[in-house]
Parts: sequence; structure tokens; C-alpha cells
Amino acid sequence: MPIETFLASTGMIFVTELGDKTMITALCLSAQYRRPSVILLATMLALTISTTIAVVVGIVLAATLPVDIIVYISGAMFIGLGVYTLIKNDPEDDDSCDNPGTFLSIVSLILFSELGDKSQIATIALVVQSLFPIMVFAGAILGFLIVNTIATLLGNKIANNIPIETVKKIAGLVFILFGVLIIFGIL
Repeated sequence: MPIETFLASTGMIFVTELGDKTMITALCLSAQYRRPSVILLATMLALTISTTIAVVVGIVLAATLPVDIIVYISGAMFIGLGVYTLIKNDPEDDDSCDNPGTFLSIVSLILFSELGDKSQIATIALVVQSLFPIMVFAGAILGFLIVNTIATLLGNKIANNIPIETVKKIAGLVFILFGVLIIFGIL
């Protein structure tokens, strides 16, 4: 069901990216440069490249592994992602704003920070268990767009009102829940 795949992908990326380094970076860059549309464009270009890589990897894995193994691997990936998020929830992590200065520097900063990130792993996991990789891609891009629009438009205000550590803890628990639900065939 394509619409369910699209919505699951949008929701998963939205939850994955709330409080993530990409959101914080977009928030900081927007606050620093006061050009949210340019920061959003650069961020989305980088995330589109990263998501394309994730979808291709997911398609290759789906074509080479039996469905039963894919389901268990996918569930385990989400559980691992949740545990990683809970363990990595360190308020002393340096999510500072570097001074990239140019559009391509911003794209590079976001792209390289996103490669191998939890949202890319989540996208791969969704693709390997789905018959609709294009809908996973579209949903992921929408999820990224929503989160990064919030980040770029609100700048520092989000960081001042919602503790990032709390968001990360909630996201970690949601990932573990999704992993368990996938393994038991509920999701």
C-alpha cells in the first residue's frame, strides 16, 4: 500500500530527525546567516543525495536477501538505532555551528554528517521491507522538509524551549518500539 509506505516513511524520518545533528545544524546556520530559504535549500539538496544513496542500498539488499531475514534485520536495525540514540544522548556532544560561508560548503557539511546517520539507516530499513521504494524516498524527503523547515524558520527558539536531550530520549524509545513491532509483524 503506497500511501501507508509514504506516511510511515514521513513519520519515521520526522521522528528520527527531531533533535538530530542535521536539525540542530540547520537551526544554527539559519540563526547565524538569517537566510532560512538558502539554508533550507542547501540542507534539502544534501538530504536528497543522502536519501537516494539509502534507497539504492535498500533496493540492493531487498533483491539479495530472503524476506524473512530482511524483516528481522530491519527490526534489529530499528532496535539498534533506538539503543544508539539513547546511549548517544550526550548533552556535551558538539553540535556547534561551523562557519561554512558558501552554499556548497553547507551542502557538504549536511551531506557528510548525514552519511551513515540514523535517518539514512532508517531509510534503508524501510526500503528493504517495502514494495514501494519510491514512496519511501518521497516520504523521507517530506519528513526531512518538515523538520528542516521548522529548524530554519524558528532558529534558536526551538533550542531554547525544548531540551534536545528529552527529544532524543523519546526518539530512542520510539525506534525500539518500531523495531519490536517490525520483528513481531505488527508494523
